[in-house]
Amino acid sequence: MSATEIIEQIDKLPSNEQEQVFTVLAGKIIQRRAPDAKRWLDRKLSFEEACDVVFRENRELFALLAK
Repeated sequence: MSATEIIEQIDKLPSNEQEQVFTVLAGKIIQRRAPDAKRWLDRKLSFEEACDVVFRENRELFALLAK
């Protein structure tokens, strides 16, 4: 089955099932791009906790952006 055919099948699913497919695929993409990101998947963080993680783990990036 081609990717186009799979996408057509996903489009036919109810929205809640499409969300499940999206969640699984997004998780796989994140794991491949940033293997260390797996530890954050399925964790329920408050906005403040999430901000702390983002700023702490991207300190170098934010330092460069601040210049």
